[in-house]
Amino acid sequence: MVKGIHFVNLKDAGDPAENARLYEQEGADELAFLDITATVEGRKTTLNLVQKVIQAVTFPLTVGGGISSLDDMENLLAAGAAKVSINTAAVRRPALVKEAAEKFGSARVVLAIDARRNPGLPSGYELVTHGGRTPTGQDAVAWAAQCRDLGPGSFCLPAWTPTAPRKALTWN
Repeated sequence: MVKGIHFVNLKDAGDPAENARLYEQEGADELAFLDITATVEGRKTTLNLVQKVIQAVTFPLTVGGGISSLDDMENLLAAGAAKVSINTAAVRRPALVKEAAEKFGSARVVLAIDARRNPGLPSGYELVTHGGRTPTGQDAVAWAAQCRDLGPGSFCLPAWTPTAPRKALTWN
């Protein structure tokens, strides 16, 4: 488990399973386990670590990082993840979101949207991939609107969401 700011200066923050237990004791009722370096490092999320966290808690676990196919999702869901979260793979191939929602059900598919400030875009935020390292040139809010009809059951939004203009985060 690591702690960083804007996906950089990552520091070891302890054992993920132990921390998950502490979050549960503090009242957490769901947890997102996001391996933000998996895609950059060209690997999958560490399945045995995911299983260790799942066994440590009683609440649902959403897992993301290094997921690039339906097979990856199926493996994580079979291991006990309640949901899978995708970002980079969805940007590369948006149809993957729809395929996953159709195969596993929308409720099990989370579309992660990582963004950084970019005043040159209509919403002021640019979609980024690869654990926040790669800019796409796409407006993050426009991307969310584009993806809503692909069927994700939920979105995992970055910390900027509460301060973004409300109208930019809604659609008709």
